[in-house]
Amino acid sequence: MSDIDSNQQELAHLEQISQRGFVGKLAGYGKLSGPGWIQAAVTLGGGSLVGALYLGVIGGYQFMWLQPLAMLCGIIMLAAISHVTLSSKERPFVSVKKNISPTLAWGWLIATVIADVVFCAAQFSLGTDAAQGNLGILPKSPFVITGIFAVLSLSLLWLSRQDGKASGVIDKVLKTLVAIVVLAFMGVVAKLALSGQVTWGALFAGLIPDFTALFKPASTYAEAISATGESSDFWTEFITSTQRDKIIAAFGSAVGINMTFLLPYSIRAKGWGRNHRELSRYDLVLGLFVPFILATSFLVITTSAQFHAKKESTAYSVGAYHKIVDKRLATLHEGFAAMDADKKAALRESLPQAEKDMGVILAERTAVNLAQSLEPFLGKNAQLIFGIGVLAMALSTMIVHMMMNGYAISEAFGKPGQKGIFMIGALMPALTGFLSPILWKGDPDVKTAMVIPAAVIATVLLPIAYLIFILLMNSKKTLGEDMPQKRIPVNILMILAGGIATFASVWKLVGMNGSSNPYIYNLSLVGLIGLPVLFILGVLGFLKREKS
Repeated sequence: MSDIDSNQQELAHLEQISQRGFVGKLAGYGKLSGPGWIQAAVTLGGGSLVGALYLGVIGGYQFMWLQPLAMLCGIIMLAAISHVTLSSKERPFVSVKKNISPTLAWGWLIATVIADVVFCAAQFSLGTDAAQGNLGILPKSPFVITGIFAVLSLSLLWLSRQDGKASGVIDKVLKTLVAIVVLAFMGVVAKLALSGQVTWGALFAGLIPDFTALFKPASTYAEAISATGESSDFWTEFITSTQRDKIIAAFGSAVGINMTFLLPYSIRAKGWGRNHRELSRYDLVLGLFVPFILATSFLVITTSAQFHAKKESTAYSVGAYHKIVDKRLATLHEGFAAMDADKKAALRESLPQAEKDMGVILAERTAVNLAQSLEPFLGKNAQLIFGIGVLAMALSTMIVHMMMNGYAISEAFGKPGQKGIFMIGALMPALTGFLSPILWKGDPDVKTAMVIPAAVIATVLLPIAYLIFILLMNSKKTLGEDMPQKRIPVNILMILAGGIATFASVWKLVGMNGSSNPYIYNLSLVGLIGLPVLFILGVLGFLKREKS
């Protein structure tokens, strides 16, 4: 069969599916999905894992609404990106350079590369923790594990770049890994539900957005805070600021700057065009929204049931407990940070029991701690189930970080998707991942030097990436007759999503601006200045080019 006949058959099949009802479309488009699963593979990584785990610890069921809302905002913007990509013959990077601003286009690409190279190392670290802590794989050197991850990820990615049937391997692998994530944590929640550990009324109430959590502790802390007596003001402020930080972090981990760069290229790699625009929207819902909501919700439910506001818990990181109570002791004893270990230990022991309880309640939990707490329900399989889920999260995200960087580097050289340059780009995050035992867990100053600039750049550029596609969706020069027919509701949704992303970005930068560390302070200052400057450049560039 010729390519022309094959394309005609595909278009006829799409037309047939588009005539079905909603359920029929879900079934038909579900079989054709792909790019959405790739997006899910990158967002269901370490950021989402940690964000969801600690949302449940710090806010309980009251934060069930947060990650669905964050992902909904992301889906709105990603749908706009797919519409622009499928309606224009030009690649989005080229469209942004020509129709908005070369500065924004290159800033978007560079931010993607930095995010990929830095945060891929975090996924290697997460996977190593799962292999060692949950699954008990303990080679003499952690580089054995990171080396296997690097070779496996690059091999699968190289295989996906080949023509023929091999090109579908990456889709199947990623779908399988995402399914493992969802099923692993679904099994844990099922066990908790059967044992009566899940409070369903509070869970469903938590699906209603409550933005007051940005300004006051969750109501479930009232009794514990009251028990601290004169120290209640400290713990109220501590919980409020922690909740706020975790809310912003969870929003930021839903859709990252590099995901906005990846989607156009993964769509084009599938050979989709104008006739696939409806399919692309269903693909985002089925491949990204549904798996993300299920996986993160199961995580929040699990940690809420086990840890939220529970002072009797024994599964927590002792180091995390010390970190919290030490902040309290630093306000009571001048020079606490410089004291020797014995004196610090004595002061920790002298704290009132109510404040020790607050340290236990608020201490961060790792996946290992979480699995330990579930042993009464899952027995010896607890570590295995969680280990498989976390390992699948890490591995799928590694692969897609490498894929994103391959597209970005090949685009930077003007040869998008060219196999040789693509694989060189993919190798960059693989190398930092291989070195993650040094870069991510070594000297804290090294980690800070890597993570803080990357976080500032990604935070500043995410609202700008949203702005880019709001402008492109309103660009006659880019879309011509393919501009949205219902522009007012479409623009309202995009502006709301972009506004929430901007709020989260500014809030994070303002929080960093209050740091006593001059390095962090100066970088946040650059971000607070850079965000409005880039915004103005984008709008002025758009208006100038549209007028011409």
